[in-house]
Amino acid sequence: MITVAMLCAAIAVQADDRRQHEQREKHEHHNYIIERQQAYQVQGVPTSRLIIGKREIDIYPNGLMFEGNHVVGVKK
Repeated sequence: MITVAMLCAAIAVQADDRRQHEQREKHEHHNYIIERQQAYQVQGVPTSRLIIGKREIDIYPNGLMFEGNHVVGVKK
């Protein structure tokens, strides 16, 4: 009985470690430019990028400004 409980606990810990690794890997390789293009929010690639501290704001030819997947403004 104790060995079964220990085995279940070990499997649960291993699954949690794997999930955390997958989340970390997904976050490291996340490409917002491709994601915006696939969602038809924009066409093409950003023409410029503003970097303010840790913020990276992509500016597209149509004036839309994105930080990650969020619109943060429109430039005329």
